[in-house]
Amino acid sequence: MAPITTLSPCVVALQRGLVLRANSLLITLYGDALAARHQAVWLGSLIALLALFGLSSRLVRTSAFRLTADDWLVATKLGRRSYYGLSGVGLLRVQHADRRIYEFTSPPWDGRWTLVILDAALRASARQDLRRELLWEGFGQVSPNLFAHPHAPTAALADILQAAKAQDRVAVLSASSVDAFSPKPLQNILHSTFKLTEVALAWTQFITRFTPLLPSLSDLSEAEAFVTRTLLIHEYRRVLLRDPHLPEALLPVNWPGIRARALCETLYRSLLARSEAYLCQQVATADGALVGTPEGIAGRLGRVPPQAPN
Repeated sequence: MAPITTLSPCVVALQRGLVLRANSLLITLYGDALAARHQAVWLGSLIALLALFGLSSRLVRTSAFRLTADDWLVATKLGRRSYYGLSGVGLLRVQHADRRIYEFTSPPWDGRWTLVILDAALRASARQDLRRELLWEGFGQVSPNLFAHPHAPTAALADILQAAKAQDRVAVLSASSVDAFSPKPLQNILHSTFKLTEVALAWTQFITRFTPLLPSLSDLSEAEAFVTRTLLIHEYRRVLLRDPHLPEALLPVNWPGIRARALCETLYRSLLARSEAYLCQQVATADGALVGTPEGIAGRLGRVPPQAPN
């Protein structure tokens, strides 16, 4: 297990005011650092890693159990040790999230929208599951049965509908604005549908929290780099859940989400190699040591960093 680590004041300050829940933090950890390795991680390693965030072993054990019951994780017992890896459903979820989280630049937009219309007869539980998955994928809920997205990945949408067994109960359409009509109503609808005022405030708070770290990045230890990287993606993911990642042409002037994405990319690039080295030193898996940085992680920044030691 990882040794007790004293964190510097600038890293401790990042956690101030945050409510860190073990379930959510575990999902961030797997999605950001573990999913691409396809290894089941020893529970003791998970406990040691999350202790750096002030979470108790009891909370981590309970959360791992709950995430297994919710089909996020799969537990394996080897001797007296328990190991946790992502389930097939959990892996699909984090792969979808991966595309959104690490797309640090806005993709080009052709002016078209993807519309998803739910059958009004769809049962309530299926509707709720679909709503959750569509909102996570960046769709906005225009009305109870209508969702819209300016550049929805077709493959991701197909996966969502297939997993929900809803292919025959959902219509998927493509639409575009008609030039003869004013764009003003669309802008008003977008502002209301996607709650852009609230999202802008959340991005501004993200920038305020993480910008002071920039001057001291080179001074962080490997453990501090891991903690900072995890908090960075945890908070970035939390806001991203509410941000539709609209094309710049549809965003308000001086949209803070653009600055937030640039800040996240800068910090992540600086933290990656040291945080990966820490993980490889501290984490035990059902296969032995954690493998070095896979392409699924290195490729997020368009280049391969030095391999962390095995």
